[in-house]
Amino acid sequence: MLNRLLLIAALLLPSLPALAAHKETRHAHYLHRKGPQSLRDLLHAELSDARAKHEPVVLMFTADWCSPCKAIKEFAEASGAVRKVLEHGRLVYIDVDEWRGPAQQLFQGIDVSKLPTLVSVDFDGRAQRNCYGTDLGLMSEDSVATNLDRLLKGQAPDKPYYADKPDVEKQLVLHQAQAQALKLKGVPTLEVMATGAGAARKVKLTIHNTDGPRRWFLVPANAAQPLTETVKVTAWKALRWTEHVRADYLQFDGTPPFFAIPVAGYGGVELDAWPLPGTPAGGQLVVYELDRLSIDAQDQQFQQKLPYELKIEHPEQVSPGRTGGAAKVEFKVHAKHTVKLK
Repeated sequence: MLNRLLLIAALLLPSLPALAAHKETRHAHYLHRKGPQSLRDLLHAELSDARAKHEPVVLMFTADWCSPCKAIKEFAEASGAVRKVLEHGRLVYIDVDEWRGPAQQLFQGIDVSKLPTLVSVDFDGRAQRNCYGTDLGLMSEDSVATNLDRLLKGQAPDKPYYADKPDVEKQLVLHQAQAQALKLKGVPTLEVMATGAGAARKVKLTIHNTDGPRRWFLVPANAAQPLTETVKVTAWKALRWTEHVRADYLQFDGTPPFFAIPVAGYGGVELDAWPLPGTPAGGQLVVYELDRLSIDAQDQQFQQKLPYELKIEHPEQVSPGRTGGAAKVEFKVHAKHTVKLK
């Protein structure tokens, strides 16, 4: 029960609108790749700077599909209590997909495959303490602040104050659900900015999932051939955008042709320069949000590690996956979203 509540809390924590980039500061930021420099070299440079400023460091191994990781980043950005703690230290993020291999080899004896893993280090890069994100107490900003402070001092985290108090846990979950709904109020599900027209049109397509469950979104491949709830598919294939190791989608040929794009709960997908030829009737583009998608009576499952903030700058760069011929494709529409296509 506790693990389930922690997961719910991580998903429902107050967040910025989908795809709003997390603000990085000296006190909470990523170690991104920079040319040929290794992860160890970048970390040692970070620690040298932190030593000069007398700022203890906690590393957080993270990924853009990890909901508890997202919760901690949002606390670091929006919680006054957590920000106050970080004024005297640094929370440094290491993306395990970006640094696949080097991240897993950084500390002998510490398994960073369970995310988020947090490691307090000395200025020479030696691990002092390590724990998991749930050990911080993700349902309370005060617990997160207290335990981040302890980690920065090389101490083990304290047990969250709400542990073994189911009534308190329930109230925290409800409070966070209300805060999430407030944050997402007014966020549009569909945004389109077009350049060019007709066969040459390309769009910046942004889809926001303002609900908790992961969902498939159907997007027409040609604006002149709008979606219908009964489709005839002559061939289909799974594709992956090469910009991200976990960014895949489905393409369906037939009447009408369309794409199925998975979007994480309370997450979003932004596609730059997405081709969308054709002139829609009435100038309206309609996208379907689904409850279910099946191919030949097989429900299509979401990948386990679905990014919650996905930005693709080159949607034409793809690698192929599964393929199929004519198929019976069925889906249940949760909602239809319409936007003016200029």
